[in-house]
Amino acid sequence: MKKTVFTIITLILSTITICAQTWDFVGLDSLVIFHLYVEGDTIYAGTWDRNNNLNSGLYYSSDGGNNWTQLDSLLGEGAILGLERNIDNTMYIIKCPCQAGSVGTLYKTTNNGQSWEPINNISNYGIRSIRISPFNPSEIYTIDVNYFGGGDILNSLFKSTEGGNSWEDITAFPSSSHGSALKFAFDLTDSMNLYVTVDTQFDQYLFKSTDKGNNWFFVSTPPINNGSEIYTDYFLPDRIYLISKPYVSNDCGLSWFVADSGFTENSSYISFYQDKLTTGLLYILHTNGLYESGNVTFYWDRLEGSEYLPLDLPTSIWNLKNITVDETSKKIYLGTSNGIYRKSVLTDILEEENLDIEEFILEQNFPNPFNPSTTISYHVPETSFITLKVYDILGNEIATLVNEEKPTGSYEINFIGENLASGVYIYRVAAVKNGRVLFTDTKQMILLR
Repeated sequence: MKKTVFTIITLILSTITICAQTWDFVGLDSLVIFHLYVEGDTIYAGTWDRNNNLNSGLYYSSDGGNNWTQLDSLLGEGAILGLERNIDNTMYIIKCPCQAGSVGTLYKTTNNGQSWEPINNISNYGIRSIRISPFNPSEIYTIDVNYFGGGDILNSLFKSTEGGNSWEDITAFPSSSHGSALKFAFDLTDSMNLYVTVDTQFDQYLFKSTDKGNNWFFVSTPPINNGSEIYTDYFLPDRIYLISKPYVSNDCGLSWFVADSGFTENSSYISFYQDKLTTGLLYILHTNGLYESGNVTFYWDRLEGSEYLPLDLPTSIWNLKNITVDETSKKIYLGTSNGIYRKSVLTDILEEENLDIEEFILEQNFPNPFNPSTTISYHVPETSFITLKVYDILGNEIATLVNEEKPTGSYEINFIGENLASGVYIYRVAAVKNGRVLFTDTKQMILLR
């Protein structure tokens, strides 16, 4: 992409960066960022040009944002409403020729945008969202939109097990005279399970499938509206999030509680992200800043300076993915209504010198999910007898990693699950001194083969 950085835009961006303090501008000024993928210096961004200057599209940088190339120029103008990449580097986009409309055409590339293949054999209507299974790169789900009568819609859910070559309509949900709006989520801890929420404008439903959509059963009437997205948790089986409120369920959607402590009033939800590899935190972007929280005790802290970033993004686009944490640089990337910004989110305390350790801490293992090995870090503020054990999800002990006295310090140990089956495992640390338990903590990790 030609970097259209005019003097006035440069001044504006410089002012924003100063106000934001810890946020650095990355690139793509004047473009609204709907979707982001970052791996080290490689960045993909799905964009919309709000000023209709025909710059909307999919952009790529191989040098951390210094230079940009548009990858979908052959497809003409149009916003990117969906962007998915799988582990074999196949990439799918939903491109809308009407700029920031709500549906578009699904395209596929296997050569980083040198050529594109339209996927037209799904339905006769526009595609609104696409999701690739985290367990199988050839398993893809899409939601289409059929508009009828007074702007009402009827969504259908389609599945492909052949990377988009053929599709099956797996819609089996109620609708009304106003149609129905569907939202979809994978169970991130079980490859067989899927969830769908249904809003008929009169009633709301949550359905679950335990056989990848071949059969569905009713779970509950969740507290959703047409703007709610559904997500599951990478680490906690049975955990479901309904965003925008957010509502949380720990029992596969049978019951719900509100988890909105810390949010500033008079702000609107934009997007959600869970970082599974670097921080283990949840992130929610609002119109007045980016918030983060753990997934056990919910309290949403706004990241410093994010309230000054340009965040007037449209809220009508489904499943925006404009937040991501890069495990290589330990930076969080945020797509805004005027380009991309980033900031550091993690300091590796194991590498710091002269660290004053004030409390016991058990870190989230890294990487997570892992195959076959992962590293577990923990911190000891006073000499204690430390035990660190691994259990399966049923509570059976798998391994004892540490069982000895440790002086004050920071430690890490490698766990190898070479002979274990894929699934969720639990690791627990305990610190004892003079017969008294000083500290215990438990975390979950996922082995994916």
